[in-house]
Amino acid sequence: MSDSRSVISSSEVAFPRGGATALTPLEVKEISNEATKDVLFEASNASKRSSNDPSSQPSKKSKKKKSAKVEDTTEESSVQIENFNFKNIIPGSYVLGQVTNIGKLDVTLAIGDNLVGYIPITAVSEEISKQLEKLDEESEEESEEEQSDNEDAVIKTATLKTKEVPELKNLFRIGQWLKAKVVEANDSKKKKVQFSIEPEVVNNQLETEDLTIGNIIQCSIKSIEDHGIILNTGKSGLTGFISNKEINNSTDIELADLIVGSVLLTTIVAQPSTRSLTLKPIQNLKKTSVSSISSIDAIQPGIIVDALISDITKNGLVTKVFGLVDGTINLSHLQVFDLPALKHKYTIGNSIKARIIAVIPKAGSKKLMLSTLPHLVSLSPVESPLEAFPIGHVIDEIKIAGSDPNYLFASFGSTTLFGQIHNSRIDSSKSLDVEYTKGTTHKARVLGYNTIDNLLVLTLQPEVVNAKFLHSTDIPDGSLLSFEIVKVLPENGGIIVKAEEGFEGFVPSIHMSDVRLVYPERKFKQGSKTRGRVLHKKGKNLIVTFKKSLVNIEDEEVISSFEGAKKGLKSPATVEKFVHNGAIVSLFGTLKAFLPKNEISETFVDKASDYLKLGQTVIVKILDVKEDQRRVIVTLRQSSELTSTQKNSIDELTPGKSLIQVSVVEKTKDSVIVELEGTNLRGVIFAGHLSDGNFEQNRALLKRLPISDKLEVLVLEKDLKARTVIVSAKKSLIEASKQGLVPAYFKDIKSDSRMLRGFIKSVTNMGLFISFAGKLTGLVLAKYATENQNEDLSTKFYKYQSISCHVIRVDEDNKRFLLSLKDTSGSDDSEATVNPIDSTKATISDYAPGVLTKAFVKSVKGTQLNVQLADNLQGRVDITQCFNSWNEIKDKKQPLSQYHKGDIIDVKVLGFHDAKNHRFLPITHRKSNKNIILELSILKKETSDLSLSSISVGSEYTVYVNNLSRGFVWASITPSVKGRISLMELPSEVDSFSDLDNKLPIGSALKAVVKEIDNEHQVVVLSARSDVVSSIADLKVGQKYPSRILKVRDSYVLVELGNNVVASAYITDALNNYADRLESVFTPNDFATATVLDIDTAADKVAVSLRTSEAVDKVINSISDLKRGDVVKGFVKNVANNGVYVSLGRSIHALARVSDLSDSYLKDWKKFFKPHQHVIGKISACKEEGRILITLKETEVNGDLNYLKRFEDLEGGQIYEGSVKRVTDFGVFVKLDGTLNITGLCHRSEIADTVVENASSLFGEGDRVKVKILSVDQEKKQLSLGMKASYFTEKSADDQDDVEMEDADNEDDDDEEESDAEDNEDEDDEVLDEANFANDDSDISDDENEEEESVGAVKSSGLSTNGFDWTASILDQVEADESSSDEEDFTQEKKKSKKVQRHVEDKTADLNTRAPQSISDFERLLIGNPNSSILWMNYMSFQLQLSEIDKAREIGERALKTINYREEQEKMNIWVALLNLENTFGTDESLEEVFKRAAQYLDSFVAHQKLVGIYTMSEKFDKAKALYKTMTKKFGKMVAVWVQFGSFLLDREDRDATRETLARSLQVLPKRDHIEVVRKFAQLEFVKGDAEQGRSLFEGLVTDAPKRIDLWNVYIDQEIKNDEKAKVEELFERVLAKKISRKQAKFFFSKWLSFEQEKSDEKMVIRVRAKATQYAQQHTKEE
Repeated sequence: MSDSRSVISSSEVAFPRGGATALTPLEVKEISNEATKDVLFEASNASKRSSNDPSSQPSKKSKKKKSAKVEDTTEESSVQIENFNFKNIIPGSYVLGQVTNIGKLDVTLAIGDNLVGYIPITAVSEEISKQLEKLDEESEEESEEEQSDNEDAVIKTATLKTKEVPELKNLFRIGQWLKAKVVEANDSKKKKVQFSIEPEVVNNQLETEDLTIGNIIQCSIKSIEDHGIILNTGKSGLTGFISNKEINNSTDIELADLIVGSVLLTTIVAQPSTRSLTLKPIQNLKKTSVSSISSIDAIQPGIIVDALISDITKNGLVTKVFGLVDGTINLSHLQVFDLPALKHKYTIGNSIKARIIAVIPKAGSKKLMLSTLPHLVSLSPVESPLEAFPIGHVIDEIKIAGSDPNYLFASFGSTTLFGQIHNSRIDSSKSLDVEYTKGTTHKARVLGYNTIDNLLVLTLQPEVVNAKFLHSTDIPDGSLLSFEIVKVLPENGGIIVKAEEGFEGFVPSIHMSDVRLVYPERKFKQGSKTRGRVLHKKGKNLIVTFKKSLVNIEDEEVISSFEGAKKGLKSPATVEKFVHNGAIVSLFGTLKAFLPKNEISETFVDKASDYLKLGQTVIVKILDVKEDQRRVIVTLRQSSELTSTQKNSIDELTPGKSLIQVSVVEKTKDSVIVELEGTNLRGVIFAGHLSDGNFEQNRALLKRLPISDKLEVLVLEKDLKARTVIVSAKKSLIEASKQGLVPAYFKDIKSDSRMLRGFIKSVTNMGLFISFAGKLTGLVLAKYATENQNEDLSTKFYKYQSISCHVIRVDEDNKRFLLSLKDTSGSDDSEATVNPIDSTKATISDYAPGVLTKAFVKSVKGTQLNVQLADNLQGRVDITQCFNSWNEIKDKKQPLSQYHKGDIIDVKVLGFHDAKNHRFLPITHRKSNKNIILELSILKKETSDLSLSSISVGSEYTVYVNNLSRGFVWASITPSVKGRISLMELPSEVDSFSDLDNKLPIGSALKAVVKEIDNEHQVVVLSARSDVVSSIADLKVGQKYPSRILKVRDSYVLVELGNNVVASAYITDALNNYADRLESVFTPNDFATATVLDIDTAADKVAVSLRTSEAVDKVINSISDLKRGDVVKGFVKNVANNGVYVSLGRSIHALARVSDLSDSYLKDWKKFFKPHQHVIGKISACKEEGRILITLKETEVNGDLNYLKRFEDLEGGQIYEGSVKRVTDFGVFVKLDGTLNITGLCHRSEIADTVVENASSLFGEGDRVKVKILSVDQEKKQLSLGMKASYFTEKSADDQDDVEMEDADNEDDDDEEESDAEDNEDEDDEVLDEANFANDDSDISDDENEEEESVGAVKSSGLSTNGFDWTASILDQVEADESSSDEEDFTQEKKKSKKVQRHVEDKTADLNTRAPQSISDFERLLIGNPNSSILWMNYMSFQLQLSEIDKAREIGERALKTINYREEQEKMNIWVALLNLENTFGTDESLEEVFKRAAQYLDSFVAHQKLVGIYTMSEKFDKAKALYKTMTKKFGKMVAVWVQFGSFLLDREDRDATRETLARSLQVLPKRDHIEVVRKFAQLEFVKGDAEQGRSLFEGLVTDAPKRIDLWNVYIDQEIKNDEKAKVEELFERVLAKKISRKQAKFFFSKWLSFEQEKSDEKMVIRVRAKATQYAQQHTKEE
C-alpha cells in the first residue's frame, strides 16, 4: 500500500517460517533491491524498447535499430527515470506544485510536465471546511422551517446570511507553492487529478522527531493576532506561529492579505516547544538541506536534500537520498539534454543539492522525483517568456538538443530557455529516431509555457505550424474564410459550418442570405463549400454570415472594435433591434451603434420599424464617437455635414417666399426626396404636398412620379439639424407666395381681411390647426370652420388639405392667433352704432385704440364698471383704470362706491377685453359686433405698457383686492397684471385673521411694494406691510403680528413671524379654552395673530400669545394674578413623589400635594395624572412665587360655585372621559372628569360588543377611557356606564354630516353673470388655451394626465402602507358588464336587479383618523370586534409602520384563526392582505407558500384572481403573465380566465399575444362558449386594442351565427362608442335588411334615430324615419 511504513521505521520484527533473520534492516533492504533488479531487468528493457519504438514507425526501421537498442539498454541503470504522468500519479502520492489558476470552487495546481490537478474548496483547510459546514447547516435549517406545517411556526423573511461562501481568490495567490497529496487518481475519461492540501492530510507522515530546524511544514491560518499569526499544523496539540516581522520580510506575502483558512508552506526556525512551533514562510528559507529523518515516510516534497549520484543515464540522473531511497532527476529538471554533457557536468558518487518535487509510491517502496532547477531550488518566480515568444508564434528554426522517452528538447539561441515537444506533436510522416535526432533543425510553433519546468511547449506538426490561426480566438472579427456546410438545421434554425482551419462555426438564420430563404437546405447542400465572414466569436465557436452584402466588402470596411470606430468611416451593419428613438445596429465583433430615427432618412421618420427590418444590412456612416460613454452614433443619410456651398445656399432660402427648381431622386412610402439644383442639397415633399388634390389623388401622383422629374416648389421650412429643407409643390401655395400671402413668422400675422393660404396640419375636436411656412400654426375653431358647429370636422377636412383663411384675433403675449374660414367680404367694422352715447361715433370702427369718448355706467361691480357706449356696443373699466392716485380714492374699502349707475363718464379706448384672461388686445375685425366688449380707461395719464415686463421690483403700486384663497390675497395691479399678497404681508391695520372678508372686501385698495416677479406663473409677489419682520430686533412687546403655524406639540406651538424669525406660544398662551387640545385648534401652515409677550435677545427666543378676544380662561402671568380661593385651570407639568406640579401660566406653576389630589383614596395616584393633562383646582396658598399650593379635591374646588357637576346634574346618554379607578371580575369602575368625585361602573357586558371574560387583562388602574352614561339611579347614587364602540359610532357619523353640511353652506355663489358676449368669449378663449398652438397634443395630454394623477392621489383613502392597498375591494377582478346585453331578448328594458351587489366598505380612512396608538389599544378593540378584517389589517399596518414585518405576519395568522368561519368575506380580506404583504416585503418562496394555503382555503380560482391582480397592481407584469398562463391551463374551461388574460395583454399592448390567446381559448373551450369568448375579445379590441381587429371578429361572428341578432346590437354599440358614424349607419342598414321580427326592427330603428339625433344630422333623421315608415308599410302588407 502507498502509505505502508518502511522496514527501517517499523517497530515490529518479521518472522518468516524459517525463523528470525540475523540481518540488520539495512542489509535486508539492500538484498531486496538486488532481487528486484534481477527479476525486473528484462521487463525494464522491454519497457524502454517500447517507449523508444513508436508503433507508428515503419517495421523496417525498427529492425535496423533493434540490436543497437539492446546494447544500449544493458548499460542503463535498473532505476527508471520518472516523469509526471497519469500512470504514476496515484492516490497516496505527494507533490510540490504551484498555483496557476483560482476558480470559484477550486484551485488549479501545476506539478510539472504540463500536468495539472485541482484542489476543491472542501480540501483546503479545516477552517474553511467548518465555514462550509456552518453554511450548510443554516441552509438546512431554513429548508426545515419552510417545510414545517407547525401552526405556531413563523415564516421568516429571507435575510442576508452572516457568512457567504469563502472567496478562494482571497485565500490563494497565483504562483504560490504548496505541498499536496493526490486523493483521487486520474479518470480515464476526464483525465483529472484531485489534490488535498489540508495540513492534517499532507503532514500526516511527520513525527515529532522530524520537526527539526530547516524542515518544512504546511499550515493553515487559525487566527490573526496583533503580534503575528497562529497556525494549524494538522498535528494534534501542536500549533505554529509566524511573527509579523517574518511576514514583513517575505517578498510576496502581505499581512493585510492573510485571512483565516489560508494555507502557507513554512519552514521550522526553532526547536519545537511542547505545544508550539516557531515558523517562517518558505520563501524566506535559505538553501539548507534536511539531513535526518525519522523514517522513509517522513520524506516530503518541498525539502532540499543532498542527493548522492549513483548513476548517469541518457534520460537523467539516478541518486540516493538519505542513503536509502532512490531519487531521479529527469532531463527537464537538469536542463542538460546530452549524455556526454551530463557525464561531464556530474560524477557518480558526488553529492548535489536538489529539491524533492514528488514522492511516489512504487512497487511497495517510495520513489523520489528531484529538481536542480534554480527557480525550484530557491522557489523564486521566473519571468514568463510569452512576451517574447507569444502563443502562436512560429520559430523558423529550432535545433534538437536531446530527448527522453516522452519528449524532444530543443534550443533556439537562448542559453536559459529551451523548448519541449511531446512525441505526439511531431510530423506523423517522419520517424522519431531518424528525422528528429540530435542536431537536426525544424520549424516549430509555440503552444504554451511550462512554468514548473521553465520550458516552452512547442509543436512540430506541419498542419499546426503552417495554420493561419492557432485557435478560433485568434481569428480577427470580420475575417473572410472558406467554410464547409456541416448541417442545415430544420425550421430556419441556422447552419452549422466548419472552417478550412478546422474551427466550428454557426450561421444564424438571419445571416444565411440577404433575402429570406424558405428552403435554405436547397441552397446550402451538406458538404458544399462557400465563403463567409466572421461576425464575432461565441466561446470557441465562430458566428458567421453568408450575406453577400457583408461577404463581398473590402476588408478596410470592417470595423470590429470601439477603438477602430472613427468619425466619418463607413461600414455595413445589421439592424439588431428597435428602440424608442431609433434602432441598434451591430457591426463586426461586439461593436454596436445607435442609429437615431432622424438619421435614417432625409424625410421625417416617426418609427424606425417603418423604414427598416430586423436583420437588414445597411451601410452606415459613423456620425459621432463618444469616448466617455463608449457609444457610437451612426447615420444612413447621404451627408452628415453641409458644405460651405450648401450652407450659403440654405441661408439664401426664405420660408414662404423662395421658389426653387428641384429634381426627384428618391421615393419613400409617403414622401418624395428631391435635390435642389446646383447645390446637392436634399429636400422633402410629403405626399400631401404634391398637389392641391385629395389624399387618393396625391397617392396616385406619388406612384407615377418618375425619378429625375423636375418640379417647381415653395420652401416651407429649413431644418439645419437634419440638413434638409421641407418644400411644397401645391400650386395654391406657390401662387399665394408670389402675392405675399404665405406668412412664415408671427410678425407677419395681422388681424385684417386678407385671405391667407395654408394647409391643414391636424384635425381635432376643437377645430383645425392651419400651418403656413416656418412651422407657423394657427387655430380655426369649429364654429369658424363650418356653418353647423356640431358637424364632424373629420368628415369634411383632412390633413395637408389646402386652405384659405383670415386672421380674426391675435394674442401678442402668447404668440398665438385665431383664424376663420368664413369669407368676411360682406361685413366690416363700418357697421353703424345704435344710440351711441357719444354722438360723434357713428360706426364701430370709430372706436379705435386711443380714442376718447363717453360711456354710460350700466352697473358697478367690486372690481370693474360695466358701461355701455351704444345699444350695440358694451365696455368695461377695470378698477385699476379708475384712479390716478391713492388720494383720489375716498373709500379705501369700496373704491368704486363713488361711481353710480347712470353716470356719464369720459373714457379712453384701450382695446378688446379678454374675459377669461382679464387682458386686452387690439380690436379685431368680427362679423358681428354683439360679442365685442371694449377695454376702457378713465385715467388721465397716458397708458403705455401694461404688461408684466413693465413691473419692477421695489416699485410701489395701488392694488385692488380680487379674492382671498390658499393663504394669499389676490390683487390687480393693471387689467392684465395680477399679484398676490401673503397673509403674513398684510398691512398692520389688519390685526387679526378673523373676518378677513369684511376687513378686505373685494375691490378694496391697498398700497403694496413689489417683492418679486414670478415669471413662471405670470404673477407679481407683493407686500403691503410697512413693519416687515426680518429679525428679533424688529419685534416689540405687546405688538400684534401675523404668524404662520410651523409645528404643534403637546405643550407649545411654534409660529413664524417673519423670515427665519420663530416664536413659541406656551399652551396657556395659545388656547382660548384650556379644555381644548392644541392639535385640534391649530394646524401647521394655518395663520394666526400673535401678540409678543416677551423677547429674550440673548437666547434668541420670543414668547407670543395666540389667544383672541374670545378667550374663556384667564391667563395667569404672575403671582399677582392669584389670590387664595381662586378656582383656576391648568395643565400637569410633571408628576413628582411629593405631588403634581401644575402649570398655571407660561412661567408660573403650583404644587398639588398628594393629600390634595382627590377626595377619594387613590392607591397608585401617579397613574391618574399624565403630563399636559388638563386639571381644575383651587389656590390654597400663594404667599410667594415658587411656593404656590393648589388643591384638586373636587369638594374643595366645587365649593359654592358648583363648578364641577354634581350627581344630580348627570343624565343618561351623556359622554364623559375618565380614569379607571378599579378593575374587578364583574367590570370596571371609572372616575368621571369634570364631576364632583363621581365614579360609575361599566359592567363587563358593556365593555365591548363581544363578551369580555377578563377585564383586568384589558385595563389597568389610571387608564384613560371614554364612557357613555347608560342609566342614573338617583336613589342609590349609582351610575351605569358603557364603553361599546357602537355607542360612539352614531355620534361620529352625525358629526361628519354636520361638517359636510357646514362645508356646503359655506360655498359662495358667484356674482351676477357676465353678458352673453363675455360668455361666448370665454368659450372661444378656453378652446384657444387648450389648443395652446402646439405642434402636437403631447403637452395637453401630459397636463391632463398630471391633473388626473393629482386628483387620484387626493381621492385615495384607506389604509395604505408602503405602496399597496389592503382593502379587498380594490382587488376585485370582476369587470363591469358592457352596455349591450348578452341575451337575445335585448329589446326589453333592463330591470334593476333586486339582488344588491355586496361591496366591501373601505372604512380604513376613518380608522386612520382615529387609529389606536398602541398595541394594547388594538388588542382592546379586537376583543370588541374580532371579526373585523379592517381592524386586523389596520393592526398589521401599525406593525409594518414600525418595520415589524414578522409581527405583521403573526397578526395576519391570528386573524385567520380568530375570525368566525362564517365570515368568508372577512377571511378573504385577510388572505389578500397576507398576499400583499409577502408580495411587498417577503420573498418569492414566502409568497408562494401563502398563496398555496390561500388556494386551499378560498376558491382556487378566486385565489388565483387575487394574486394576479396583486402582481398587476405592483407592476410585476412578467409574474402576472406567467400566472395567467397557469390559470388558462388550470381553469381553461372558464371564459372569464381567457377574457381577463386578453385584457391584461392588451393593456401591455401585446396584440400578437392577445390573438394567440384567443386562438388557444378556442381550442380549449367547449364549442358552446366560442361565440361568447370571441364577442368578449372583440369588445376588448374596440376598447383597448385595434378597432379593425374587433370588426374582423364581429364580422366573423355575425357570419357564423346569423340568427344571433343580439350580436349585431353589441357590434353596433361598439362602433357607436368608437364614433365611426359611417360604419354605424352601414351596420344599421345591414341588420335591418335581415329577416328580423317587428319588435327587433322597432328597437333598431329607435336606436338608429337616437344616434342620428345625437349627431344633429337632420338629413339622416328624416331618412331613418322614412325607412322606418317604409318598413312598417311593407310588413303590414305582408301580414
